[in-house]
Amino acid sequence: MHINRSLCAYVVAAIISLFVASSAPAQYKLETCEDLKITEKQYSISVVETATCINPTKTFSPKGTLRNVNIVYSFPPVPTGAGVTFMVTKNDANGEYVQNIDYSVSPNHTTAYARLTINDPGKYFVRLVNYYNKVQVWAVTDFTVGADTVGPRAAGNTPTGQGKVWICKSVDDNWNCVGGANEWQANAGFDVLFKNPTPVGVEFIGIIFYKQDASGKDVEFINEYQQNIGEKNRFYATTGNSISLPAGIYSVYIIAWGKRETMEHRGNLTDYFAKMTLTVK
Repeated sequence: MHINRSLCAYVVAAIISLFVASSAPAQYKLETCEDLKITEKQYSISVVETATCINPTKTFSPKGTLRNVNIVYSFPPVPTGAGVTFMVTKNDANGEYVQNIDYSVSPNHTTAYARLTINDPGKYFVRLVNYYNKVQVWAVTDFTVGADTVGPRAAGNTPTGQGKVWICKSVDDNWNCVGGANEWQANAGFDVLFKNPTPVGVEFIGIIFYKQDASGKDVEFINEYQQNIGEKNRFYATTGNSISLPAGIYSVYIIAWGKRETMEHRGNLTDYFAKMTLTVK
């Protein structure tokens, strides 16, 4: 978040006295939470966010690309405003740098918050410090990230391979595969139907084809097709029998488009919504 660096020195001094030397220290709280509820309120031309901790905890699990660690600092209003930084390190305060998150506090704020994605298991340390003088620590806490029990993910925190893909002569209005088969005629057009048990959570999916060797390993990239599915949808189908393949055995993947291989195409993908093997004769 952008910090207004034009605050004067006397403002910083006032911030320090308000954050550190309060007569009501119980009003100050640094928490780690499973989630945050964010509410907004309009003040003149400014919108002020207030974060509420949902399920305070010090133990988190990896969630792939999703934010899994939430930190919130609560305080009485600071008349002069403030600049704060959440400093996150691994193991201890002087340990491995993880991330600094800056937050600008207006006179109407009563909370500052940070959201992080941390998948590396271990113990982490949080310091809430003065943005302008980071040796001034106003609050500390710690948390632990456990081992990843989900493994490869199709997208976000969705486990890989939960969906299903079909090769079809056509797809009817009720999302049924018409004339579906795992064997197809060489150079004959077909449509692809994909169904996922949950919303895919991405705007674009990819339909990816790799040729297999006799052992079933991907050895040759054939083609990829970008398709706009919409993150809240579960089903997708091509139309017009516009895809065809020469004779061979192929891996057919449905993946999040952002997970496609861009530099080298080695195949044998592990992060996908659905996969099947197609024999073309």
